[in-house]
Amino acid sequence: MRILHATDTFGPTLGGIEVMVHQLATAQARAGHDVTVLTRTPGPDTEASPGVAGVCRRPEQLGALLRRADVVHGHVSAWSPLALRAVGTGAREDVPAVATVHSMWGVAWPAFRAGAVLGGWTGLPVQWAAVSDAAARPVRLALREREVLVVPNAVDTAFWAPRGPAGPRSEVTVVAVGRMHRRKRPLRLISVLERTRALVPDGTRIRAVVVGDGPQREAFRREVAARGMQSWVQSPGDLSHQQIRALYDVADVFVAPATLESFGIAALEARTAGLVVLAREHTGVGTFVTHGVDGLLSRSDAQMAEQLARLCTDSTLRGRMTAHNRSTVPALDWDNVLHRNEHAYAAAGAVEHACLCVA
Repeated sequence: MRILHATDTFGPTLGGIEVMVHQLATAQARAGHDVTVLTRTPGPDTEASPGVAGVCRRPEQLGALLRRADVVHGHVSAWSPLALRAVGTGAREDVPAVATVHSMWGVAWPAFRAGAVLGGWTGLPVQWAAVSDAAARPVRLALREREVLVVPNAVDTAFWAPRGPAGPRSEVTVVAVGRMHRRKRPLRLISVLERTRALVPDGTRIRAVVVGDGPQREAFRREVAARGMQSWVQSPGDLSHQQIRALYDVADVFVAPATLESFGIAALEARTAGLVVLAREHTGVGTFVTHGVDGLLSRSDAQMAEQLARLCTDSTLRGRMTAHNRSTVPALDWDNVLHRNEHAYAAAGAVEHACLCVA
């Protein structure tokens, strides 16, 4: 199959969509598909080859790429003009089109609904999808005329699998990984950590490592210093997957404070590595974290601090969840999720055929 992915942002930019599209395209190319990624992000073009996806960074090539594509797959966030143009043009030119929403539209869905109606999207033969049930709910409200599938993200479960037995620790290590961007709420995480430290007995040693870079990194460091937390809260910036994997070998709990988390790839990687995951309710993390089994889900920042304090002090609870996560591999690996994408492509073809028959 000749697959064209359209994404406004891609590597070398780092983020959830960029990582997911790269991994999906790579997995599809390894499975024998002819895969090209079209993006607006500057960088070198690369040719597709057996097992390797090609990258085109010239949006003006959209027409030529669509003419040789069997399906176009757009990756949509809150603002994705290239992805939407690719999907819309493909649908109008009888190319099966899939649009996957990677963000949480939340209470803004009426604005997306108005844009969809005015732009004629409600009548286009596009197969819509979202990366989690939480992300799909507002999309279904905005595009009520169209079916919205759930096509989750995935990780390389073999790479992130636990390495060696879990040994005794002299301190509890808490990890967060993500862009230092307001939407990920890194500054609110400081308050959660500070409250946790106040709830935990002085004899319990805690170390927090907050990985990531972005526009709020310097503000994060200044706030940590202003609150006198720099002795136990570290912010090393961006780390490679290999470095994060090594960090997980000595970590206990992963914290995801974002309230607009459509999926949570970093949280899934940590869950696969055996860490207990602490996240907010009604986010995409609930796709792979069951409260009380894989981790804990919080209704508020205050409850998150209380739950984190409990995980730091209750070694029995933490140990039970850790044992479960280390012994149970999540189903969200690429072998399984590739089939979900192929189902969406087949559904897009069916939508296209049905619209042609009606016409």
